[in-house]
Amino acid sequence: MKLGKTAIAAIALVIAAIGILAAYFLTLPPPSQPTPPAAPPQPQPTQPTQPAQPQQPAQPQPPGPTLQTLTIGASSIRVPADFYDFVEKVRRGEVKVTINFWTQMSDWEVSVMKSVIERFQKEYPGVTVKYTNVQNMKEQVKAGVLTGDVENTAHVFTWAHDWTGDLADSGAIIALDQYLPPETIADLKGQYMASAFTSGMYKLRLYGLPWAAEAIALVCNKDFVPAAPRSWDEYEKVMQEWYNPSKNTYGLAYQIDPYHVYPFVTAFGGFYYDEDKNAVGVNSPGTVEGLTFYVTHVMKYMYTADTGMEAQLKIFLEKRAPCMITGPWNTKTIQENIRNAVVYAIPPIDGKIPKPFSGVKLLWITSVTTGDKNRLYASLLFSMWFTLSDDGLRILVDAGYIPVKLSMLQYLQANADKYPMILGFAQSVANSVPMPKSANMNYVWGPVADALSAIVTKYNEQGADAAVKAIKQLLDEAQSKIEAKIKS
Repeated sequence: MKLGKTAIAAIALVIAAIGILAAYFLTLPPPSQPTPPAAPPQPQPTQPTQPAQPQQPAQPQPPGPTLQTLTIGASSIRVPADFYDFVEKVRRGEVKVTINFWTQMSDWEVSVMKSVIERFQKEYPGVTVKYTNVQNMKEQVKAGVLTGDVENTAHVFTWAHDWTGDLADSGAIIALDQYLPPETIADLKGQYMASAFTSGMYKLRLYGLPWAAEAIALVCNKDFVPAAPRSWDEYEKVMQEWYNPSKNTYGLAYQIDPYHVYPFVTAFGGFYYDEDKNAVGVNSPGTVEGLTFYVTHVMKYMYTADTGMEAQLKIFLEKRAPCMITGPWNTKTIQENIRNAVVYAIPPIDGKIPKPFSGVKLLWITSVTTGDKNRLYASLLFSMWFTLSDDGLRILVDAGYIPVKLSMLQYLQANADKYPMILGFAQSVANSVPMPKSANMNYVWGPVADALSAIVTKYNEQGADAAVKAIKQLLDEAQSKIEAKIKS
């Protein structure tokens, strides 16, 4: 059947209309779904009723101690207010307290200590310092602390810094930073040579305050040695000219012990004990080489029948040797006997620098003071004053001690003509190796001293060649003894 044109056009219009309606419905959103009913609430366990807590403001950190500025000489130190109040009361004599101060010194040093203490007590009449010079001081301090003998044990005492480890580990001394705030410690630190302050540190705690230092050097009669020798070869020529045992003259006066011969050990890279590595180096190649050089280039020109300090010092004072290797503890005696004494550095050996041991004199406070606040504070005050008072330190410098307070070093430089020997020793301290503080060093001194004594004996009985041949074996034996003691 054939459709007319009119019918075909009508059908096309209908199809187009259906397409338009279909496109329209496709663009509509889907019909909404019915919302399911809410789940019924689940029963919860009953909690005890807590009272409402009020809103708490943020809590501030507890404040540090109130600080006051304490002036000692030219030094200003921030200290806790209650310590400052104590200082003012003993300054006015309103509080009375007695402390025991111990040293282990020679007779001339005792008189110097008494002069310094007298000046302190004039400034702080409320503190009585009972001063005692004792023998075997470390053992007596330990015994007193162990038995708790508060009245008869040292409250403050002094020696070289190498005792610190042993005393701290045994509980005989207190850590100062346990009783003084960081501000006080920081102010104290700024008063001294950095190496002197750190000498009082042990296991990150501050145990002692420094007041002097010492290291050996070449002390010469300037009439015989007018200028510092530039090398050991140069000085050896001087020794050769002087050495004549038949006339009782020698090239050098020199005490022989582990401390004194150490510059010749370090010059060749040797060492006794490295506390950072806990290593013993008594028989190390450098130590062997250093002692070999010592026998053949130093001992060769010495009087070796008696190598103790008194015999060797006598040779120098009687002008039977041009120089002596010694420390500042002999300054007073030397100046009284030799008009033109001068201090030189120990000369280099083929460009290698001999570095002596140095010891920093510290003041420690024993743990028996902690049960009495006034006695503890008096001990702290005395320690600070002793190490900071420029007037007190000037007494010590005039007596021959090497200062470590920065203001006193500046004073020395400004008065160089007055203190030629002191300045020379101060330079030796600057070029030194601090003695180890570890308690293990206690095991080193004895075996090394025995080895040196045997070397000297071998030298006297059989000569230099025999002594040199014996060095390695003797040091091996010392090394074994030291290591065994440390391990046990």
